[in-house]
Amino acid sequence: MSTPPTEDQDLHLVERIRAGDQQAFAELIDQYKGMVLNLVARMAGKVENAEDLAQEVFIRVWKGLHNFRGDCKLSTWIYRIALNLAIAESKTARSRSQFLDIDDPVTERGPQFVDEDENPYGQEVRLKEQMIRLLPQMAEKHRTAVVLFYLKQLSYNEISDIMDVPVGTVKSYLFRGKAWLREQMFGDSLEELE
Repeated sequence: MSTPPTEDQDLHLVERIRAGDQQAFAELIDQYKGMVLNLVARMAGKVENAEDLAQEVFIRVWKGLHNFRGDCKLSTWIYRIALNLAIAESKTARSRSQFLDIDDPVTERGPQFVDEDENPYGQEVRLKEQMIRLLPQMAEKHRTAVVLFYLKQLSYNEISDIMDVPVGTVKSYLFRGKAWLREQMFGDSLEELE
Protein backbone atom coordinates (compact mmCIF):
# COMPACT_ATOMS: atom_id res chain seq x y z
CA MET A 1 0.00 0.00 0.00
CA SER A 2 1.45 3.37 -0.95
CA THR A 3 1.59 6.26 1.46
CA PRO A 4 -0.91 9.04 0.90
CA PRO A 5 0.49 12.13 -0.81
CA THR A 6 1.34 15.17 1.27
CA GLU A 7 -0.51 18.45 0.79
CA ASP A 8 2.54 19.89 -0.98
CA GLN A 9 2.66 16.90 -3.34
CA ASP A 10 -1.06 17.31 -4.07
CA LEU A 11 -0.67 21.03 -4.77
CA HIS A 12 2.25 20.31 -7.11
CA LEU A 13 0.14 17.67 -8.86
CA VAL A 14 -2.71 20.18 -9.28
CA GLU A 15 -0.33 22.74 -10.77
CA ARG A 16 1.01 20.15 -13.23
CA ILE A 17 -2.54 19.25 -14.28
CA ARG A 18 -3.46 22.92 -14.71
CA ALA A 19 -0.35 23.29 -16.89
CA GLY A 20 -1.72 20.57 -19.20
CA ASP A 21 0.27 17.55 -17.96
CA GLN A 22 -2.02 14.60 -18.75
CA GLN A 23 0.29 12.19 -16.94
CA ALA A 24 -0.30 14.19 -13.76
CA PHE A 25 -4.05 13.63 -14.04
CA ALA A 26 -3.43 9.89 -14.53
CA GLU A 27 -1.37 9.99 -11.31
CA LEU A 28 -4.23 11.74 -9.51
CA ILE A 29 -6.64 9.03 -10.64
CA ASP A 30 -4.22 6.30 -9.52
CA GLN A 31 -3.86 7.92 -6.10
CA TYR A 32 -7.55 8.46 -5.42
CA LYS A 33 -9.40 5.80 -7.45
CA GLY A 34 -9.59 3.27 -4.60
CA MET A 35 -10.86 5.87 -2.16
CA VAL A 36 -13.48 7.13 -4.61
CA LEU A 37 -14.65 3.64 -5.64
CA ASN A 38 -15.04 2.56 -2.03
CA LEU A 39 -16.93 5.69 -1.04
CA VAL A 40 -19.38 5.74 -3.95
CA ALA A 41 -20.05 2.00 -3.61
CA ARG A 42 -20.86 2.37 0.10
CA MET A 43 -22.89 5.55 -0.24
CA ALA A 44 -24.86 4.77 -3.39
CA GLY A 45 -25.64 1.25 -2.18
CA LYS A 46 -25.01 -0.36 -5.58
CA VAL A 47 -21.54 -1.80 -6.12
CA GLU A 48 -22.16 -2.46 -9.81
CA ASN A 49 -22.57 1.30 -10.43
CA ALA A 50 -19.38 2.21 -8.57
CA GLU A 51 -17.08 2.20 -11.64
CA ASP A 52 -19.41 4.50 -13.59
CA LEU A 53 -19.84 6.81 -10.62
CA ALA A 54 -16.09 6.92 -9.99
CA GLN A 55 -15.52 7.82 -13.63
CA GLU A 56 -18.07 10.62 -13.32
CA VAL A 57 -16.33 11.84 -10.15
CA PHE A 58 -13.02 12.14 -11.99
CA ILE A 59 -14.70 13.91 -14.91
CA ARG A 60 -16.05 16.45 -12.42
CA VAL A 61 -12.64 16.71 -10.76
CA TRP A 62 -11.08 17.43 -14.17
CA LYS A 63 -13.70 20.04 -15.04
CA GLY A 64 -13.59 21.68 -11.62
CA LEU A 65 -9.87 21.61 -10.93
CA HIS A 66 -9.50 25.25 -11.97
CA ASN A 67 -11.80 26.10 -9.01
CA PHE A 68 -9.68 24.21 -6.45
CA ARG A 69 -8.17 26.91 -4.24
CA GLY A 70 -6.24 24.72 -1.83
CA ASP A 71 -8.27 25.86 1.21
CA CYS A 72 -8.70 22.20 2.10
CA LYS A 73 -6.80 19.05 1.25
CA LEU A 74 -7.20 17.75 -2.29
CA SER A 75 -8.49 14.46 -0.86
CA THR A 76 -11.21 16.35 1.07
CA TRP A 77 -12.23 18.21 -2.09
CA ILE A 78 -12.40 14.94 -4.08
CA TYR A 79 -14.33 13.24 -1.25
CA ARG A 80 -16.85 16.07 -1.36
CA ILE A 81 -17.38 15.65 -5.11
CA ALA A 82 -17.70 11.86 -4.73
CA LEU A 83 -20.06 12.19 -1.79
CA ASN A 84 -22.34 14.66 -3.58
CA LEU A 85 -22.49 12.45 -6.66
CA ALA A 86 -23.14 9.29 -4.60
CA ILE A 87 -25.92 11.01 -2.67
CA ALA A 88 -27.54 12.20 -5.90
CA GLU A 89 -27.27 8.69 -7.36
CA SER A 90 -28.71 7.16 -4.20
CA LYS A 91 -31.73 9.48 -4.36
CA THR A 92 -32.22 8.76 -8.07
CA ALA A 93 -32.00 5.00 -7.52
CA ARG A 94 -34.51 5.15 -4.66
CA SER A 95 -36.97 7.14 -6.71
CA ARG A 96 -36.68 4.65 -9.61
CA SER A 97 -37.55 1.69 -7.44
CA GLN A 98 -38.73 1.34 -3.90
CA PHE A 99 -38.50 -2.44 -4.06
CA LEU A 100 -35.61 -4.89 -4.00
CA ASP A 101 -34.88 -6.37 -7.43
CA ILE A 102 -35.49 -10.13 -7.32
CA ASP A 103 -32.88 -10.66 -10.00
CA ASP A 104 -30.24 -8.97 -7.86
CA PRO A 105 -27.35 -11.45 -7.49
CA VAL A 106 -26.88 -10.50 -3.84
CA THR A 107 -30.41 -11.61 -2.95
CA GLU A 108 -30.04 -14.81 -4.97
CA ARG A 109 -27.02 -15.81 -2.89
CA GLY A 110 -28.75 -15.03 0.37
CA PRO A 111 -26.91 -13.82 3.43
CA GLN A 112 -23.23 -14.62 3.67
CA PHE A 113 -22.59 -16.17 7.06
CA VAL A 114 -19.27 -17.18 8.51
CA ASP A 115 -18.94 -20.27 10.69
CA GLU A 116 -17.96 -18.80 14.05
CA ASP A 117 -16.41 -22.09 15.19
CA GLU A 118 -14.00 -22.14 12.23
CA ASN A 119 -13.22 -18.44 12.38
CA PRO A 120 -12.65 -16.73 15.73
CA TYR A 121 -13.56 -13.43 14.06
CA GLY A 122 -16.78 -14.87 12.59
CA GLN A 123 -19.14 -12.87 14.76
CA GLU A 124 -17.25 -9.64 14.03
CA VAL A 125 -17.35 -10.36 10.28
CA ARG A 126 -21.06 -11.20 10.43
CA LEU A 127 -21.85 -8.01 12.33
CA LYS A 128 -19.88 -5.91 9.84
CA GLU A 129 -21.69 -7.59 6.91
CA GLN A 130 -25.01 -6.88 8.60
CA MET A 131 -24.03 -3.26 9.20
CA ILE A 132 -23.02 -2.81 5.55
CA ARG A 133 -26.33 -4.31 4.40
CA LEU A 134 -28.19 -1.81 6.61
CA LEU A 135 -26.28 1.28 5.42
CA PRO A 136 -28.49 2.03 2.39
CA GLN A 137 -31.53 2.17 4.70
CA MET A 138 -29.93 4.66 7.11
CA ALA A 139 -30.71 8.37 6.94
CA GLU A 140 -28.36 9.95 4.41
CA LYS A 141 -26.53 12.35 6.76
CA HIS A 142 -26.02 9.62 9.37
CA ARG A 143 -24.85 7.12 6.73
CA THR A 144 -22.38 9.66 5.36
CA ALA A 145 -20.87 10.29 8.79
CA VAL A 146 -20.73 6.57 9.66
CA VAL A 147 -19.09 5.60 6.35
CA LEU A 148 -16.51 8.39 6.52
CA PHE A 149 -15.64 7.81 10.19
CA TYR A 150 -15.79 4.03 10.61
CA LEU A 151 -15.12 2.70 7.13
CA LYS A 152 -12.89 5.44 5.70
CA GLN A 153 -11.38 6.33 9.12
CA LEU A 154 -11.44 10.08 8.60
CA SER A 155 -11.16 12.51 11.51
CA TYR A 156 -14.06 14.59 12.82
CA ASN A 157 -12.48 17.69 11.25
CA GLU A 158 -12.12 16.04 7.83
CA ILE A 159 -15.73 14.84 7.95
CA SER A 160 -16.81 18.32 9.04
CA ASP A 161 -15.07 19.81 5.98
CA ILE A 162 -16.53 17.22 3.61
CA MET A 163 -20.09 17.48 4.95
CA ASP A 164 -19.84 21.25 5.48
CA VAL A 165 -21.20 21.04 9.04
CA PRO A 166 -19.66 21.79 12.45
CA VAL A 167 -17.68 19.06 14.25
CA GLY A 168 -20.40 18.84 16.92
CA THR A 169 -22.95 18.04 14.23
CA VAL A 170 -20.68 15.29 12.87
CA LYS A 171 -20.53 13.76 16.38
CA SER A 172 -24.31 13.98 16.64
CA TYR A 173 -24.76 12.27 13.26
CA LEU A 174 -22.38 9.51 14.35
CA PHE A 175 -24.19 9.03 17.66
CA ARG A 176 -27.58 8.83 15.95
CA GLY A 177 -26.24 6.58 13.19
CA LYS A 178 -24.75 4.17 15.74
CA ALA A 179 -27.99 4.21 17.76
CA TRP A 180 -30.02 3.42 14.63
CA LEU A 181 -27.66 0.58 13.67
CA ARG A 182 -27.79 -0.84 17.21
CA GLU A 183 -31.59 -0.74 17.12
CA GLN A 184 -31.76 -2.43 13.72
CA MET A 185 -29.16 -5.06 14.57
CA PHE A 186 -30.57 -5.78 18.04
CA GLY A 187 -34.08 -6.16 16.58
CA ASP A 188 -32.74 -8.64 13.99
CA SER A 189 -31.05 -10.63 16.78
CA LEU A 190 -34.28 -10.85 18.75
CA GLU A 191 -36.18 -12.10 15.71
CA GLU A 192 -33.55 -14.82 15.17
CA LEU A 193 -34.04 -16.05 18.75
CA GLU A 194 -37.83 -16.36 18.46
